[in-house]
Amino acid sequence: MVHALMTVSRIPTRQRIVNTALELFASKGITETTTRQIADFAQVNEVTLFRHFGNKHGLLLAVLQECLQKYLVLAQVGESLMVSDISSQSDLRRFLKYYIQSSLRALESVPELVRSLVGEAGQYPLESRQALAQGINQVNQTIATAINDVLVNSRLQYSLPPIKLANLLNTCILGYAVITLTSDVQAIWRDRDEFVSTLVDMFVQEVNPISQARPINDISAETVREILLQAKKCGAKDYAIAYLLFGSGLTAIDITRLRLKDYQHQANHGILLTRDATGNERSVPLNQKILGHRYGSATNNPLSAYLKTRKNELKDLKDLKNIEEIAPLILSSEGKPLSLEEIEQLWERWTQPYRNLNGSPLTIDQARHTWCLEMLSRGIDVDSFCIISGIKPKELQAYQTRLNQKLAIDKAIALDA
Repeated sequence: MVHALMTVSRIPTRQRIVNTALELFASKGITETTTRQIADFAQVNEVTLFRHFGNKHGLLLAVLQECLQKYLVLAQVGESLMVSDISSQSDLRRFLKYYIQSSLRALESVPELVRSLVGEAGQYPLESRQALAQGINQVNQTIATAINDVLVNSRLQYSLPPIKLANLLNTCILGYAVITLTSDVQAIWRDRDEFVSTLVDMFVQEVNPISQARPINDISAETVREILLQAKKCGAKDYAIAYLLFGSGLTAIDITRLRLKDYQHQANHGILLTRDATGNERSVPLNQKILGHRYGSATNNPLSAYLKTRKNELKDLKDLKNIEEIAPLILSSEGKPLSLEEIEQLWERWTQPYRNLNGSPLTIDQARHTWCLEMLSRGIDVDSFCIISGIKPKELQAYQTRLNQKLAIDKAIALDA
């Protein structure tokens, strides 16, 4: 029953139409709801509706975006469980159970909308389908970040990247919701609890603890220079990302979170402000020298060169309020926020010709290991290192052990000089 919206006269016309359409779509279905009904309930002229949205599919597109934004908020609420006392598999289980149950409740709260989306999907224009896919990818990205933080804080590891885990998790959730709302789900699952428990078990049983004495596998200076050269050949964006990985020690997830405002200059150095899933911030210097080779200056480096390629776009956006607060530092190839998946694909492209001594491919976390060892080898004190790297003191031993190994090898080689 749509009635509450009509009494809220202060709600802007466009938002009032979207709110009304969402309620009607959710209660009656998309096909059964007409633009005349929406206009009447929203207390606007039907011409006004068309002026804002063009047609019914344009309005549906706005409704889908609204739903996905609310779903993103739900996903981010799940990250509130990423607290400092997370330390075991049970915390991962708790997070997954919370997120799955909350997601199912959200989907089941609008049954007619879900049924209509499934039954009428073939009638939607390409724009609507692309918007829906983009929204789902945003949710997946948010959950991938949360899963990664749980794994890191719990010192756990999984055989698949967090983004693939998030994709699989949300596919299972959406699939169960569709089955629940369109068929007899009890013929497949006894109840929701059985489904949730089975899905959680499937994810958790593949998780393994990370050894406290995990080896640190860095990359040689010669290979790092070759990788940066390969990235440079691929274009300004690739070069900028590679520079961030080796010049600041940021993880791929850290890079996806960066906004324009997070890149600053202090004296003659570039500074990056990054934050974790709980909002904790840390400042990281963007080194001009990487393993003895200089890559420009604070104002003229691979990252600043990439930002110059976006000069016209940024100029056009300057009129928008707080654009630097929301604009990503680096965009994907489609002009959207950069994703973990794209960074991993770029990394594979740059590093394909190179291998570790045991023949295994180079992994993106080795860039961070390399940066950490370089900082320690330059003589930074332990407290400062922990502050800028975000590494906990109890994790330092593995880095110090690897650094001692490298120094010992260098001394042995020097005997032949």
